[in-house]
Amino acid sequence: MGEFDLIDRCFAGRGGQPRTFTRLGIGDDASIHQPAAGMELVVSTDTSLAGVHWPTDLSLAVAADRAVCAALSDLAAMGAEALCCWLNVMAEDAGAVAQMGDGATAALARFDVELVGGDTTRSSCNALAVTVAGQLPAGSAMRRSGAQAGDNIWLCGCVGFHASGLKQWINDCKDGSFVEYFTGVVPMLKQGVHLREQGVQCCMDISDGLLQDATHLACASGVGMEIELSLLPDWSQLVDEIGEAQALQNAAHGGEDYALLFTAPASMRFTDACMIGRCRELPGVSLTLGGQPVSVEKGGYDHFQ
Repeated sequence: MGEFDLIDRCFAGRGGQPRTFTRLGIGDDASIHQPAAGMELVVSTDTSLAGVHWPTDLSLAVAADRAVCAALSDLAAMGAEALCCWLNVMAEDAGAVAQMGDGATAALARFDVELVGGDTTRSSCNALAVTVAGQLPAGSAMRRSGAQAGDNIWLCGCVGFHASGLKQWINDCKDGSFVEYFTGVVPMLKQGVHLREQGVQCCMDISDGLLQDATHLACASGVGMEIELSLLPDWSQLVDEIGEAQALQNAAHGGEDYALLFTAPASMRFTDACMIGRCRELPGVSLTLGGQPVSVEKGGYDHFQ
């Protein structure tokens, strides 16, 4: 089977339903799009590589599904409605293209995101580059720079569960209680839109660890943060199953949970998130457990360290 037949079989007509946003999709040199009146376009791109972003013994279909969902999480963090995706597949052989195509298009179909373009190429290792686009009302995007001293800090979703599942997988405990959080990334798209509609202005997703990402948000906003780890969603479950020391490490630095970390004035309340701390004027991010300061040795993930 040739390259173009392979592309047609693996990608053409798959993914979410066509949108009025797309004027011209797959089949030409580029796609053409028109946001609705009064809307802004939100675009994010993400790369996933075998042996770096997923273990080499993980199914390529599962790895591609995760890669698409991780990219969609960036739209959730901005409060955007996800619309379309461009998918670049780098594969060792035609079989790898087919497997990654199955996983990627399954994720797109699940969240009704249209596949509008991309590329395939033979590579010495399997990888995907995923670009996603969405839209939201002009000027309404949730950004990292919107936190104010005195705001409360909230978390929608859990942290530490992905790292716990990855460790179980690596230790050949494929039926471990946390493995599903490693194999299945869930972008919080509906929650992100709902937070934006409620008036939240400051948000980001947790991809590189709670402490590192909270530090990014605090620096962008020019505030400090105090986070109480015992208030994290399902903290007691994490401690009961893997012990307090490992729970602390995984929650602070695990990454790839794709929970939404956001801030809001003290007057605001949310039923689908947990308040985990507050913003302050003093720079830096401090962690406490039961009110007592805690420190951890390792920072969040860095590709070049």
